[in-house]
Amino acid sequence: MSRPSDHSLIYTLLGGIAALIIVHGIGRFAYTPILPLMREDGLTLQQGGWLAATNYVGYLLGALFTVFSHGDRIQRLRGGLLVSIATTLLMGLTHALPAWLLLRFVSGLSNGVVFVYAANLVLERLALAGRSALGGLLYSGVGAGIVLSGLLVLAVDQAGWGWQAAWWGLALICALLLHPAWQLQAAAPQAASAKPAPAVRTPAYLLVVAGYGCAGLGYIVSMTFLPAIIRATPGMGGFAAWSWVILGLAVIPSSLFWSWAAQRWGEVPALLAACGLRAFGVMGALWAPDRFGAGASGLWLGGTFLGIVVMAMMLARKHDPHGGSRTVGVMTSAYGLAQIIGPLITAALAARPNAIGLALQIATVVLLLGAVCLIASALLQRRAAADFFVKLEEQQPCRT
Repeated sequence: MSRPSDHSLIYTLLGGIAALIIVHGIGRFAYTPILPLMREDGLTLQQGGWLAATNYVGYLLGALFTVFSHGDRIQRLRGGLLVSIATTLLMGLTHALPAWLLLRFVSGLSNGVVFVYAANLVLERLALAGRSALGGLLYSGVGAGIVLSGLLVLAVDQAGWGWQAAWWGLALICALLLHPAWQLQAAAPQAASAKPAPAVRTPAYLLVVAGYGCAGLGYIVSMTFLPAIIRATPGMGGFAAWSWVILGLAVIPSSLFWSWAAQRWGEVPALLAACGLRAFGVMGALWAPDRFGAGASGLWLGGTFLGIVVMAMMLARKHDPHGGSRTVGVMTSAYGLAQIIGPLITAALAARPNAIGLALQIATVVLLLGAVCLIASALLQRRAAADFFVKLEEQQPCRT
């Protein structure tokens, strides 16, 4: 089979970036900068937490659907793109909480499906062309979508058009990006799957899964409520959307940087560094309630968001090298469940003073617990390797 041409690779990469802008950068995360405007129109903090959790439930189910269900990836991807755009548009056409809950759930489903299929289609074609190193550019679509949503919400807020206009404007942007995303094609017919390898359940691997789940809960409260926290801070209302733009700009190059860091330092040291920076990002807006603190929060959260995902997946594949989709499913489940729990914690604390602050403190503790899990996993792995070599030496025949 001939390798794809450079022009074909560029179109494929741009199509993948456009798809991730539509379903993830906007479809999933545009809710975060719009949330403060919706709260000023009567949405409560508790309801905001429910809406976020519902979307994350949909994302988890959508991602797992791609792992355990086989079918025409192209048709499913295109259907998911249309559903994502429709749900973004419809969010601005109703004030009913049940309708919002349904729309955010369906948006999450389409996001999970498109995110997995688009990434797989692009990475397959890059691998076929021997250009896998360009894969990190694909995830810049998430950051680009976050930047676009932040800038549009900023413009809508300054013009006084209301949160409905923000949803409509973002749906229009998604519609304009639909054409390149629609052109994504499979690199080759999918081969029949072989008999799956036995599942890996070593303590070291399970600790990686647990650490990844903790990292998911440790960031999702901030990724859901950061602009709302900043907008509620006296004198900081106008900087809320800008903090989201900073976060998105930090996301764009982050996966490339952390991929390099993991290769240079090793996955566990690089993950620990990213978790430490993320902890500062989670608490930064509370520790320094000014533009510096808000900007630093956006920078550290955005700069570690995708990096932890990429490095944790790399580490999990080392523990379960033949797991394939099963490894992705296990890791996605842990991360997805944690992301559902985070907003629900915030919703449960809504009646307390400084509810978001308490939720962020809980998130930081969980994030640090995840770092402990990663350290314990590395120590267990090192001990297992040492025991293996000791047994190997014992099995060698004595030579005289």
